Amino acid sequence: MTAATVLASEIMTRGFTIIPGFADPAACQAMHGIAADLAAGEHAQRYPRSTRVWDLYRHGQPFLDVLTKPLLIELLTALLGEYYLLSDFSLNVLEPGQPIDNWHIDYPYNEMRTIVTGSVLGLQCVLALDDFDGSNGGTEIVPGSHIPPRAPDTEQTGTREICTMKAGSLLVMVAAAWHRSGFNSSARLRSAMLLSFVEKWVRPMSGPPEPGPWSATEQLATVLGIRRPPEAIDGVPI
Repeated sequence: MTAATVLASEIMTRGFTIIPGFADPAACQAMHGIAADLAAGEHAQRYPRSTRVWDLYRHGQPFLDVLTKPLLIELLTALLGEYYLLSDFSLNVLEPGQPIDNWHIDYPYNEMRTIVTGSVLGLQCVLALDDFDGSNGGTEIVPGSHIPPRAPDTEQTGTREICTMKAGSLLVMVAAAWHRSGFNSSARLRSAMLLSFVEKWVRPMSGPPEPGPWSATEQLATVLGIRRPPEAIDGVPI
């Protein structure tokens, strides 16, 4: 049984898992430095509950390297099937004192008029660029809330779990799991990268970009939706 198989089983059962040390300290430090510049620059979009920078694949090789890590590829393939697509790749910065988030589910479940069951459909990954804990708005999740997929009950959310993790850790959760960012009562920023993935037939939140450095390999071009795998009829490629 591989590490990805074990992690996939935990995700299917609890709705999420945390992978410590997913990004090594040097890579995490490099991404943190770029992220700080981005959050203070022209690409930053400021919202009531966070600051976001979209399409991180455009902003340097360290971000692209995350998409090609073998463990992530194996885990995503196990849960979403071959040729999964990147739906969103963004920076999320929570400033001190920003309001607590609402309980929610993520794309594509949050866009469905009738939520379907029977498949994972989408995953949300959170790569911590700072340590996460209960004082700086660490992600809160209700374990098992992805079964069955449904909108959160804001009056009774069940037992929440705060994701306490070191910088470089990766939280992977089913997009149907009830979650929110907590209240940042600290005096420091809390930065993370959000990576959303969907099955190959689900339309991503972001359309495919034009070819560029981010499509230098077959795997990157496919996950970004620039290059589609061959379709087949009765197993014969078209």
